[in-house]
Amino acid sequence: MIVLVDRSAGPFDAAVIGAGVVGLACAAELRRAGMDVVVLERNRSPGEGSTGKANGGIRAQFSIAIDIAMSLHSIAVYESMAARFGGSLGLHQTGYLMMTADADTAARLHRARSLQRSLGADTVWLDPGEVAARADIVATEGLRGANFHARDGFIDPAGVVAAYVRILREGGTELLRNAPVTGIGEGPGGMVRLRVEGRGPVLARRVVDAAGPHAAEVAGMFGVEIPIVPVRRNLAFLPSERRRLIPMCVDLDTGVLVRREAGGGYVVAYSDPNDPPGWDTSLDPRFLEAVAQRIGNRFPGLGSLPLDARRCWAGLYPETPDHLALVGPAPGEPRLLLCAGFGGHGLMHAPAAGRAIADLAAGRDPCFDLRPLRPGRFAEGDVTVEPDVL
Repeated sequence: MIVLVDRSAGPFDAAVIGAGVVGLACAAELRRAGMDVVVLERNRSPGEGSTGKANGGIRAQFSIAIDIAMSLHSIAVYESMAARFGGSLGLHQTGYLMMTADADTAARLHRARSLQRSLGADTVWLDPGEVAARADIVATEGLRGANFHARDGFIDPAGVVAAYVRILREGGTELLRNAPVTGIGEGPGGMVRLRVEGRGPVLARRVVDAAGPHAAEVAGMFGVEIPIVPVRRNLAFLPSERRRLIPMCVDLDTGVLVRREAGGGYVVAYSDPNDPPGWDTSLDPRFLEAVAQRIGNRFPGLGSLPLDARRCWAGLYPETPDHLALVGPAPGEPRLLLCAGFGGHGLMHAPAAGRAIADLAAGRDPCFDLRPLRPGRFAEGDVTVEPDVL
């Protein structure tokens, strides 16, 4: 049983708002840097928001250097955590297959693979026969091939949350649940005074906004506007008795993503790029129609499997216009460190994001080149769009 304790109202070196996996990783790294930290979570339990709805994928296969670097760092951290906590993390390094029949997309994959390999990812190109050998559900007719990175795979979000909570508890970090922040004010000595519903004020020298879909609301309390909006994303489950794990299979030509669960069955995802922002987390029936229309392109054998509607779900991606997170001091408010807007990459980049925030809070040179993630890039008109979003 996870025990969350409430011992004081500070002052703390840092208050992290949000106990999803990004906030927990930030708190763990801040504590490791020697800081006194409190985590404030609006829900009843850590990881109850977007983290708990995640597909669990982790991959280094991106087209922008910062995403690749953060993925490789995070994969290494998860490997270390799995060695410490055993199977409770649910880490399965089955690899990702990023496949296409399109010549232009294949050329982009080749360019991405070269960049990934230059940064330390051992990504390789597989021909259609090699793809079929690794994933027996893939129809290879017309397929040009696929990029494959063996250290990619998937992990259990709940297992990651439980591991981070244990790390924080062992380090003596305050983690407060049912503690939504409702406003901020000035505290003594330049500190931030956080108003917390149902509790007294919490004092902190700096605040980390790791509130996921609610990050813009938190930043607004500081008078800071950030371009993060919630977008609904859906997942379907297809029951099956087949349990041999296969890579995470991504049909880039249709946007359909499929993986096999360790206990049997398939998780299927498709993200419509035209979905509008919103807070609805009920399953979108249009998603099921879109999957039905597309799944036969590379996964024809799955089209006949019955859909278990009780095991389909939806959650929120915190999206930015360029599909890159905001990591760094808020413009005009150095006491506020932003760490949000990861879209569907929060779980896979959380350990690296936490390290980056700890570096910034400790006054160290960040171990990553955070320029592409700096919060002021939109006002500056210096934006690079990550194309490999799922």
